[in-house]
Amino acid sequence: MTVAQRKEAHELRKTLKPLMEKRRRARINESLNHLKTLILPLVGKDASRYSKLEKADILEMTVRFLRDLPSTSVKGQTGSYKEGYKACLQRISAILPQSNLETETRQRVNEFIQHSMVSATSSCQNCCAKNSRMISQMHQRLVSLRNSNSATENHSISTASAPSQPQPVPQAAVDMWRPW
Repeated sequence: MTVAQRKEAHELRKTLKPLMEKRRRARINESLNHLKTLILPLVGKDASRYSKLEKADILEMTVRFLRDLPSTSVKGQTGSYKEGYKACLQRISAILPQSNLETETRQRVNEFIQHSMVSATSSCQNCCAKNSRMISQMHQRLVSLRNSNSATENHSISTASAPSQPQPVPQAAVDMWRPW
């Protein structure tokens, strides 16, 4: 890089820096205004009376509001797990019609999802261990479905519906990290 090119790059940075700072401040101000419109009704203030608030006031009101929120009661792990499991199954069933799987394969996956949703609603003593086995079985079925889908059309798909020998699933430990 020549001296002239370096000087030109330096001048370009000098001119762009104020523009970047202006954009950054605009984003901050826009976010604070949005936060103000959200927080004022939540704290019971009339937005028309608080048209001019300092940024620090908006942030302080938000912090106070969040601190004063009643702590949500933590649901049991079983309920939380079931809700997440059902939400995952619902997402899969929503995506399934748009997939490029064969119609028969889609129907079998959909039937499995429906069966799994019914299983997820029934109560269990050791939910994590039971659902770990279910997830393992689901994974094996999906793998077999994928394999049957990639097979030729002349090949029989009947072997895909019977899952292979289940592999041992590690028992869920109490101290295992979970996203809930």
